[in-house]
Amino acid sequence: MNINKNSVGVHKTWFIGLIILFGLISILSIAKLGSTNNYLLDINQGTLYLEDPTNSLTIEKLRKYQNSQWNQESSDFLVYGMSKTPYWFKFFLPNNLSENPKLIEIDYVMLDKVDIWFFSNGKLISEYHEGDSYPFNSRQIKNEKLLFPVPNSEKRISAIVKVQTSGTVKLPLRVWEEKEYLIYNGEQNLLLGLFFGFMLAMALSNLFFYVSTKKPSFLSYSLYVVSIALTLATLHGIGFKYIWPDWVWLQSRSVGIFATLTILFACICTRQLLEVYKHSRTLDQLLKYSVWWLLLSVFASLSIPYYYYIMYFLVILCFASILVFVVSLLMMLRGVKLARLYLLAWSVLLVSGVLAGLESANLLEIDVPAQYFVMLGAAIETFMLAFVLVISYSIQREEQYQSQELALLEERMAREAQEEALKLKEQAQQSLEYNVQERTLELEIALRELSETNNELEQQTRTDSLTGIRNRKHFDKKFQAEARRCRRERSDLSLIMLDIDHFKNINDTYGHVAGDEVIKNVANILKQNLKRTTDDACRYGGEEFALILPNTDFEGAKALAQRLREIIENTVTEVDELQLKVTISAGVASTIVSGVEDEKNLLESADKALYQAKRDGRNRVRSIHLHARDIV
Repeated sequence: MNINKNSVGVHKTWFIGLIILFGLISILSIAKLGSTNNYLLDINQGTLYLEDPTNSLTIEKLRKYQNSQWNQESSDFLVYGMSKTPYWFKFFLPNNLSENPKLIEIDYVMLDKVDIWFFSNGKLISEYHEGDSYPFNSRQIKNEKLLFPVPNSEKRISAIVKVQTSGTVKLPLRVWEEKEYLIYNGEQNLLLGLFFGFMLAMALSNLFFYVSTKKPSFLSYSLYVVSIALTLATLHGIGFKYIWPDWVWLQSRSVGIFATLTILFACICTRQLLEVYKHSRTLDQLLKYSVWWLLLSVFASLSIPYYYYIMYFLVILCFASILVFVVSLLMMLRGVKLARLYLLAWSVLLVSGVLAGLESANLLEIDVPAQYFVMLGAAIETFMLAFVLVISYSIQREEQYQSQELALLEERMAREAQEEALKLKEQAQQSLEYNVQERTLELEIALRELSETNNELEQQTRTDSLTGIRNRKHFDKKFQAEARRCRRERSDLSLIMLDIDHFKNINDTYGHVAGDEVIKNVANILKQNLKRTTDDACRYGGEEFALILPNTDFEGAKALAQRLREIIENTVTEVDELQLKVTISAGVASTIVSGVEDEKNLLESADKALYQAKRDGRNRVRSIHLHARDIV
């Protein structure tokens, strides 16, 4: 348990440092985008507008209206909330604008229909009809935002815009010089490309982790990242431009679908990552029911009109956000170490969402559009959650290693007890032999026969019954004997520990019979490639083997281990109709034994090199020369 606490502390320090660095970079990028104000004109305050609740107004009628018959906007924002009612807007472009080509930008992509007419000297000079209700390829300018070229005219130009949408009526209008907008749009696309590239990288990397580890939290996190990325792609118009440009139906419902999926996978990820089922059955059941509710909501978003579904979505968004926040907080209070970091990550997204909501409701005036706050929060939260996921996996691996060490300790104690029993047996046998020597010749012959039988039994106890090579008992004695001889003669002693990679998968997939054949095949290869009679190949336990190499230096042992690895990798084990190939990981250690401590260090170093080979990806050799103490 102490290992886990120390691990969380170290990871927490890295976590906070990386988040600060990542957050500063993201904030500076967003601030740079928000500080871009090279447009010619911001059309907001003073714009004329009319609400058309009966949808009876036409452009012909409005051309006859005097300016005094229109309402005049007094605020700095053209935002009118959720409304299915069409709105008409009228504004004028001064005739002192630059003579270079100009564009009108609507910096809000979630509008169903936008109709715009340009007039000069009382005559219609151009008109455009765009929005999400039309295929993307029908746009005059193929851009994710709504762009309209301003016609050339020596007179003052007036424009009338009709907006009709099932969501929020919002019309941020700007006039740009074309070349300035191209520069601005390039910077914006670079930032969006970095963001969506980052999200894609996070999703794919964690998906690969799921494939290799089969840990469900990696999969739910990947789906969460994909969902939130698709939600933001919709809000920025990226999805309509690149992914579903001709699918108008999906564009009209994409926000509801992907945003609901985002909350769904957030609840699943919370339950799995914090292991809520271990700490609170009530909260775990509540999260389960919420997941089913959100899944039904995803199907409901396919048929319920967007205007009504988006209001329903705000309800489930508030509920799910509060639920995740409360669950994380309670898990933190119950001592779940990761809950504190998870709560911090979720809080970042909530804060960005609140800021975006305040900006959209005109309660907070910020130069950066609301969707960029959500993008910033999502990027930081995604990065933080990925780090939390890595910490969780690391802690579980450490707990697994602790369990393995405990099992090895128990096995070692059992082996020592068995050796003690064998020593007592040998002492008793020696005493018996001494007494029998005084008996008759017939008894002496019988004693010799009994002694020969005991020697055969001793040989059998030192031979592995499956592979026919020496077993662990023989290894312990032979290793001790060779270490003492090496100490007397001041000669090299090398040890190779090797393990069959992913052997458990072979047993699970093809059965224990196939696993036994693989072990026997590897044992035969080891026995055939040891040419000297002094060398010994032993089955150390399970799928692990050990090679004792007297009078073999460090380089010779490394070369032998590498050759064995290549032979085994290229050897096919045939089991019935199956042809199996396996690989091994090997650890090599070499020294000149000068004391009892060197004997122990040699075995530990070979074992340490073996585990390093596994951690480096398996199917490789790692070695330690006890004089250098470096793993190579």
